Amino acid sequence: MIRVGVDAWNLPHDRRGIGRYLRALLDAFAHDFNDRIACTLVVPEWPALFARKRYRAAAGGLPLPVISRRAIDAAGLDLLWFPFNGVSWTRFALPAIATLHDASPFVLPGYDEAARAPFREAARRCARIITDSHHAASELAHVLPFPSERIDAVPLGVAPPRAPLPVTLDVAALEPFVLFVGEAEERKGLPMLARAVERVRASGVACRLVAVGRIPPDAALPPQTSLLGHVDDATLAALYRACAAFAYPSRYEGFGLPVLEAMSYGAPVVASPAAAIPEAGGDAARYVAPEDVDGWADALRTLIVAPDAAAELRARGLVRAQTMTWQACAARTLAAMETVPLR
Repeated sequence: MIRVGVDAWNLPHDRRGIGRYLRALLDAFAHDFNDRIACTLVVPEWPALFARKRYRAAAGGLPLPVISRRAIDAAGLDLLWFPFNGVSWTRFALPAIATLHDASPFVLPGYDEAARAPFREAARRCARIITDSHHAASELAHVLPFPSERIDAVPLGVAPPRAPLPVTLDVAALEPFVLFVGEAEERKGLPMLARAVERVRASGVACRLVAVGRIPPDAALPPQTSLLGHVDDATLAALYRACAAFAYPSRYEGFGLPVLEAMSYGAPVVASPAAAIPEAGGDAARYVAPEDVDGWADALRTLIVAPDAAAELRARGLVRAQTMTWQACAARTLAAMETVPLR
């Protein structure tokens, strides 16, 4: 059995993709691979006793040991794992492995050297690097001084769909709608998607854009757009189930986890073929270039007015989601960890 210290510094705060990734893998390690791995949460607080309850709650209630970074030398650990995009602290002597989810600080505008520093430290201090896709692995090998043969592309997974629950939002009143889940970053393509939905409406087909995520209320979007902000998991599941299409027009992703999540609830997916997104969607999505407004309008219109086309994508998406599980992701992550030479 390998005893792994998990750098958990951001676990109580990250409710987005990386946080879901870490919680899902901790759960799979604890329930499906507990004969091969034992995890300990390593936290910045000293002493860790007073932070233990908060970190265990953030880990889904798993009764994991919680120790301070200062205590790792006496904790009997074999390996440190840094899951939050690089090495966040450096005073350690144990073998280490890091998950770098993509190469965005090096290939997208708006990042400075401080954002790149944890990635560079991972390349300097870690025996292996895990990333979410072959596309990300290729980019990381290009921008970091790290051997490509020690970068493991491990696709993300998705949990089984939640059972339907009553929600306060009147989802039926929104139908038919195109669902967007994300933020107002320029690369996410929300303004383009809004124009495409407007063209669907202009063609005489009823359609509304529903956007979930951190999007400013003053964003330049059509008045028919419903900005819901952050919603709870039950509401998001209801939206996935009810949407006429899930749209993912991003120009850059290290994987594209919402694509899989939408598929797991039977949403027909239209996505951009950019970067690693096809590694998430496989052959179960319809792909349209992120700048092709007319192409997006045609794809969305088809899914609204042609039930057979929508049903085909729904069926393919459900099959795809069933093959891309967190257990599979955890198994491949653990296999990468087990290749690291230990002291």
